[in-house]
Amino acid sequence: MIIQVKNFIKKPMSYKKKALELFQSRIGKIVTSQDLALLTGSDGNPISHNIRRVFELRDEDGYEIVNHKDNLWTKLNLKVDEWVLLKSEPNPEKIRSRGVNKRIMYDVFSRDNFTCKFCGRTPQDDDPFKENHKIKLHVGHIIAHKKIKGKDFFKIESISELKESHILTSEDFLTMCNVCNEGAKNKDLRLISLGDVVLKTPIKDQYKIYKILKKKFPNG
Repeated sequence: MIIQVKNFIKKPMSYKKKALELFQSRIGKIVTSQDLALLTGSDGNPISHNIRRVFELRDEDGYEIVNHKDNLWTKLNLKVDEWVLLKSEPNPEKIRSRGVNKRIMYDVFSRDNFTCKFCGRTPQDDDPFKENHKIKLHVGHIIAHKKIKGKDFFKIESISELKESHILTSEDFLTMCNVCNEGAKNKDLRLISLGDVVLKTPIKDQYKIYKILKKKFPNG
């Protein structure tokens, strides 16, 4: 498979187009994260967040790319780092703009205190699966599995359930680390509370918070 991937590396095109051609050359067959990591951008250099481009092909462009999260219905028994394109052409019903821009990204990260809302990791934490690498934060599109409504969450089975007139805002996204965004199963993710975030901060910062709250609630 690596030999086949090398055929795509020197092509003068974007990473996303190379990845799509690789998938289309192997319809119904496994493409691994290792294969995808070998692909380069249009300048011939490796890119960061390459798996995000795969999510874009799936979630924005409508290509039916499945992974281990879809094993229940695909019966493919894929591993965490394996992907399969089911059909060469995209599904028109699944094409939708992801709606992320720099303003939304800033608002989401700031609101969530630059902390993954599922595991509490921050950019200061080490990546448990990549030696000498730090955690990278993603703006996680939550429509595919959960949607905020006030303080509660309700399940949306498909992004197509949203009306096309729905304008995406920061409330449609959560901060996720690369580990939760790329590897964990949605059903296993537990949204961390504000208290969890506070308890994860250094003791000196917890003490500052304690003094502020004690001053605000002297009789509490």
